[in-house]
Amino acid sequence: MKTVNLTLVAGLLFASGFTLADGHLVGKWVEVEGSQAGAKAGIAPHGSHEGDRYAAEADLTFILNIEKQEGRSFHAQWCTQHKCEDAVGVIRRDGQNLLMADEDGTYTGTLTGDTLELCYTQASATFRVAACRDMIKQ
Repeated sequence: MKTVNLTLVAGLLFASGFTLADGHLVGKWVEVEGSQAGAKAGIAPHGSHEGDRYAAEADLTFILNIEKQEGRSFHAQWCTQHKCEDAVGVIRRDGQNLLMADEDGTYTGTLTGDTLELCYTQASATFRVAACRDMIKQ
């Protein structure tokens, strides 16, 4: 009976897929083309644009390089083709959601299957952005 229960539990864990907290976050996550959604308003602090725009109009491609993970905590580089910013993050207790911060904004993320939806927010007196994009680990 114990063998049957152990097999059942192992099968359920395997069927549920991996979680971010089990060490699988380390590596290069690339943006899924066409997955961007969001809006921007104001003057960007990096001078990249002015006025109201939508994230799908952006000419940037993003890469998330998770360099190190210890338990639920990690260090990363959030990069475009022009620049990289240091980022730090933590995986929420559920193993499927994360919080991250780079030099000027904050992120929330949700793992669904092998896709990490990563959403960014930043707000100041002159600029606001809320945007999401899907990332796949290479």
